[in-house]
Amino acid sequence: MPETHQKPVVDPVKMPKLKIENKKLAAINAWAIALSMFLGYCAIFAAIAGFTKKWDFSIPFFGRFMGSNAAVPTSLLTALFAVVMAIFGFITLGKVTDADATKKSWKIISKVFLGFVFVYLIDMIGVIIYSLMSLGRGKGFDQGSLWLDSFLSTVICCVGATVLWYVGKQIAAGKTSLLRIASLAAAGLAAVGFIIVFIQLLVSFYSKPTINDYYDDYRDATDQVLDIFR
Repeated sequence: MPETHQKPVVDPVKMPKLKIENKKLAAINAWAIALSMFLGYCAIFAAIAGFTKKWDFSIPFFGRFMGSNAAVPTSLLTALFAVVMAIFGFITLGKVTDADATKKSWKIISKVFLGFVFVYLIDMIGVIIYSLMSLGRGKGFDQGSLWLDSFLSTVICCVGATVLWYVGKQIAAGKTSLLRIASLAAAGLAAVGFIIVFIQLLVSFYSKPTINDYYDDYRDATDQVLDIFR
């Protein structure tokens, strides 16, 4: 039988090519690299805190941004966002050609993270003052939790913000050769953060339950029963 050329029943979908202005691409690329570095860095320490089970490292801003509706741990979401942004930043870095827009974007990033540094410093001063005020409260006040959960976590975030402020300042000053290093650092931190978070969650799933776990389950069950009769 002779071949017949017929039109398809459904026309093929033509995907539009996304065209982003180079100035916008430079800004998006810069923020993707910076945020992936910071979130990957925070995800690593969140996973370490998960291993200890005594240290509560809360990821700044991101946990509140996701809200309480997320069904998965914040550390896993943070690591995933860091990986996605690191991949995007690494891929689009070679397409950025506007050096002035790149410098301007990193200048803004350096100022934003410098603001974070000041916020963290004020937070640490507040923790120190509050700790000194509570010295006479006896054993009922947990100084260890205050210094471990609040002060140490703030110091770690402050260090990460300081590094990003310095990197942004150097790139804004014209050292664009640091862009490749920053992109690789973002990819490395995001990858390590995701791996450690993944392992920590697996360990928490399959580790043997402790007495505290049984107590928490009993308390939750009791609360549910009491809620019925309230």
